[in-house]
Amino acid sequence: MKYVRLAETGKTYIRKYDNWPELKWHDNGLPWITTKSFDAPKDYSEAIRGIYSLLSALGTGEPPLDFTKEPEFLALLEYARTHSRLTRYLIFEQPSDFGSIRLLGLVADSLNRYIHINNTIELDRDQLLPVYLPIEKWLFGEELPADVLVPILFLKFDDPVFRINEFMSVKELTQDLHLARAWRGPMSDSTISLVEGAATHALFISNRLLENRTDWLAFSRAITQPESYPVELIDTFFAALRISTGYATGFAQLLTLPLGWASRYNADLTPLHTSRMNRYPPFFENAYWLEEVPTVNSRTAGEIAQTFENLQEILATKHKGRVRLAIDRLNLSSMRTTDEDGILDTMIALEALLSDGRQEMTHKVSMRLAGLYKIADPARAEQVFREMKLIYAFRSMIVHGEADLDKHRIIDRDGGKVFAVDAAAEHLRATFAAIIKNPILLEPKKIDSFLLNDKY
Repeated sequence: MKYVRLAETGKTYIRKYDNWPELKWHDNGLPWITTKSFDAPKDYSEAIRGIYSLLSALGTGEPPLDFTKEPEFLALLEYARTHSRLTRYLIFEQPSDFGSIRLLGLVADSLNRYIHINNTIELDRDQLLPVYLPIEKWLFGEELPADVLVPILFLKFDDPVFRINEFMSVKELTQDLHLARAWRGPMSDSTISLVEGAATHALFISNRLLENRTDWLAFSRAITQPESYPVELIDTFFAALRISTGYATGFAQLLTLPLGWASRYNADLTPLHTSRMNRYPPFFENAYWLEEVPTVNSRTAGEIAQTFENLQEILATKHKGRVRLAIDRLNLSSMRTTDEDGILDTMIALEALLSDGRQEMTHKVSMRLAGLYKIADPARAEQVFREMKLIYAFRSMIVHGEADLDKHRIIDRDGGKVFAVDAAAEHLRATFAAIIKNPILLEPKKIDSFLLNDKY
């Protein structure tokens, strides 16, 4: 703490953060996270990092302050170098000075956090332990518990929380989590984008354990890679959301929320690790954050949870491959930039669910889709059969490189008009909804049987 006090003498320097996150709100109720330099908090870690102390000593004839020469830090450094786990984990075995630099960073970040959360520069053991113990758990723990958070873009929810299953729920993001997920680091000149920020709630996945058996660089790399997240589970949830609502949504961040441990601190922000993924419709980039967006009510939230459970059940059957392909194509179709790509994705999904891989695909898939509507919405069965024929014609022109596509983009429906790509997406969602309620219909011949004798 003496280094912090010496800042008043000019022998060291404590600057303010120059890109500190600030939470604001659009008129439509979506969050908007920007940055501020004025009235930003101080970064007390700079007091012991050394660079400003070196500059302040120039021309004075006095040696600069150097925390790395302090007896307490030297003792800590010696302990780390002789401890087998710390030597390997902090990479003291490398010729470079990685280990000592990282150790200094941990001390500096802990000092900064201590002052911010306790609002004092007087050191107290009881107040220090909640800062120190999470760092110790990270350094020595070979398996670390964490929650995964996936902010849900451009949707609002009536309920602050609703449960999906024992380990999954959708929860409203707190102000602390909004600020933490926006943090880009002290040397970054960027901030969270307006699209990334536009999420009021997130999918929370608990009961995760992260392997921490090698070194801190490998751990840091792994925790920011999408491959370290349960991406299939996340994709299944977003498919359930799309099937149940038809709303445009997606995600741009995968977040790891440490439970009881921390590998770094940024003042009083919640420790959080971020991985970026652009899994959302491209039109979100066109100032969509200013538009009115849908709200998911309590009843629909329950439908989403049920749809997710049903999808999980059929993914555990012998039909997993077909269903996973259809889920992936459903999600991809919502992120395409053109009708052509959207149609192709949607039709691949429908054929995965409704075909048996034999000839006369167009007629069979159209008939089987009409059969599902005959079960779920009989009044629309004939209309859907006709629409599917038109959608297939559009798809055929696309795959054969036909030039005149525009007149096939829109189809007639009950005296009105609908885009073929939107009709195809609607029918795919209806197919999923019917099949997950009646998994026996994953056998296409069961749909054929229903068409013949009203039994399956």
